[in-house]
Amino acid sequence: MAEVLTLSYLGTIDPTPIESNSVVAFTTFKDLISYLFRKGNEEKDVNHATIVVINQRYDAQSSIKDLDSLSFIDKRLLLRYFFNHLNVIAIHYNELNKSPVLNRLTTNIASHISQRITRVETWTGTGFKGINDVWTFIDNEEEKFTESSFISTMSSLLSSNINKNHITTKRLISLKDLIIKEIDFLDLLTTPQERLPKIGEYVGHWCFPAHELSNDDLVYCVYLMIKYSLDQLPRDCGLHFPSNNELLGFVFSVRDTYRNGNPFHNFRHATDVLQACFHFLIRLDCLPVPEQMTLDPNGPEIQNSDKCKFEGLVELKSSGKYISEVSNVSPGGRRLSTFNIGHLNPIETFGLLIAAIGHDVGHPGVTNAFMTKYFAPTSLMYNGKSVLESFHSSIFINKVLSVSWPSLLDVFMDSNEKLTMRELIISCILATDMAEHFEYIGKIAMFKDDIKSSPESKVQLISSLLIKCADISNVTRPLRVSAQWALVLSREFDEVAKLEKNIIANQTSESVTEDIDLDPKYIKLPISLQKIIEAQPEIHKGQIFFIDVFAESLFKSVVGVLPELQYTCDVISSNKSFWYERRDKVNI
Repeated sequence: MAEVLTLSYLGTIDPTPIESNSVVAFTTFKDLISYLFRKGNEEKDVNHATIVVINQRYDAQSSIKDLDSLSFIDKRLLLRYFFNHLNVIAIHYNELNKSPVLNRLTTNIASHISQRITRVETWTGTGFKGINDVWTFIDNEEEKFTESSFISTMSSLLSSNINKNHITTKRLISLKDLIIKEIDFLDLLTTPQERLPKIGEYVGHWCFPAHELSNDDLVYCVYLMIKYSLDQLPRDCGLHFPSNNELLGFVFSVRDTYRNGNPFHNFRHATDVLQACFHFLIRLDCLPVPEQMTLDPNGPEIQNSDKCKFEGLVELKSSGKYISEVSNVSPGGRRLSTFNIGHLNPIETFGLLIAAIGHDVGHPGVTNAFMTKYFAPTSLMYNGKSVLESFHSSIFINKVLSVSWPSLLDVFMDSNEKLTMRELIISCILATDMAEHFEYIGKIAMFKDDIKSSPESKVQLISSLLIKCADISNVTRPLRVSAQWALVLSREFDEVAKLEKNIIANQTSESVTEDIDLDPKYIKLPISLQKIIEAQPEIHKGQIFFIDVFAESLFKSVVGVLPELQYTCDVISSNKSFWYERRDKVNI
C-alpha cells in the first residue's frame, strides 16, 4: 500500500484506482513540497512508496519561473532528486490507467521495505531479493515500471549522483533556487518560539541533550552553528554566502539524506558530532566564545520549556572574545599556534564543521565489516576499503553540496591555494573509519615534533583528529547523556545481529523470525540514568571495552598536542570510574 498525493490544475483527481493507505490533495506544488519536507521531523523510517499524481498539461519544456509553472518533467525531476528517500513515484494523471501495474509495483516495494530488517537489507543490497539488477530482462513494456526504478538503495543513489552530467546538475541547481525562493523553511519548523533561546543554550553546553530534541530542534541547532561559523568568514573568501532561508534549506537537504530508522547513525548523531567539533574549535580559539556557551562541561543541565508558536529567528551571539581571554581552561591561555601545529583559520574551521554534519549521510546502520562480509554492492565498488566513509563523502559532495552549495567545494583554504574545501571534507570523512583508529594515534606521535610538514597536511591532520574525537565523543559527555548514546548504539548492534541471522537463514532456506515493524517511529529514550541502566543492565560492559580499547588512548594522545581539550579526558575518567564501580557491584 502506498501514500498517494495528488496535485491538480485541471479539475479533481480520483485516485481510487490506486490502493493506498492515505490520500492527500494539493492545489499548489509549493504546498506539496512543503508537506514532503515536513516529513523529516516525523522521524519515521519510510516503509512504503509515495505516489504523486499530477494533473496538468504534459509540457515538453518549461521556464524556471515558479514552482507551479514547471513542466511535469521538471516536477518529476525535482521530486525524485530531493525526495528519493521517500521512494517517490511521480505519474501523470493520464497514467492512472496503469493502476494495476502501480498496485503490483507498490506491493512489491512493500515486500522489500515494509519491515526494518528488510529495509536495511534492501538499502545495503545484502537482501535475498535483488534490486536494480541490470541483467534482469523484462519483455513486457508495462512491467518495466518496476520497483527497481523507485526503491532507493546505496548503490543506486551513488550511481545516479556520480553519473549525472553538468546539464542535469545545472537544472537541479535552478530547481533548488526556485524552492528557496518560494518556500519559507522557517515556517516548516515546529519548534516553538520560546524554545529558541533554549536551543542556543543547548548548543553552548557540553551536556548536549540530543535525544531530548526533535528533528526540527536539531535542524535549528545545525543552523545556529553553521551560521555562527559563517559569520566569522571574510566576504572575499570566494564562498557564496547563503541567506538565512537558503541555509535552512541546506540543513533540510542534509537531514533528508540521513536514515531516520537507524538507532544511532542518524541525523541526531550527525548534529551531535557537529556540536562536539563546534566546542573543540571554541576551546582551541578558532571561534570566538558565544554568549550562550557554558564553560563548565559538567555544569547544570538546561531544562526544557513549554511549547508555543514558532515566529522568528534567534541566533548565537558572539562575546567578541576567545576562550583564552575569558577563562583559564586553555593552559596558560596559549593559542593552538604555540604548539607549532597551526591555528585553523576561519575557512578551515568552517570546512571542518561542514564535514561534521555530512560525515555519515546515507549510513545504513551497519558496519564496514558487515558490508564487506556480505558483498554489499557498495563494498564491491570500493574494494572493501573504507566502504561507508567513501560512500558518505561521495554522496555528501555529489548529491548534497554539488546542488545545494556548489561554490563551497572549490574554495581554497588559504592564499597558497593548495587545499580545497572538497579535499578537506573528503579527508575528514575518511578519517572517521575506525579501522584507521590506531594509525591516527601513531600519526599524532610522529607529527608532534615534525615542523617540516606542509601547512595543508597539518590542517588535514588536525581536522581529521578533531572529527575523529567528535565522532566518538559520546563517551566524553556527562554520564547521563553518555549512557543514552550507549543505549542506542547497543540497539543498532542488536539490529546488525538480527540482520546477519536473517541473511544466514535465507542462504540456508531456514525459517526466519518475523520482524514486526508496524509503526517505524523513532523510539524515545529514558531520560534518567537509572532508567537507562534498567533498560540495558549490561551497558557497562560495552562502555568499559570502548573506553579502554579506543577512546581513552585517542583522547589522551590528542590532548598531548592540544591540551585545551583536557576536559574530555577528565570526563572520560569520571565515566570510566562509574562503569567500573557498576561492574564490580554487579559481579558481587
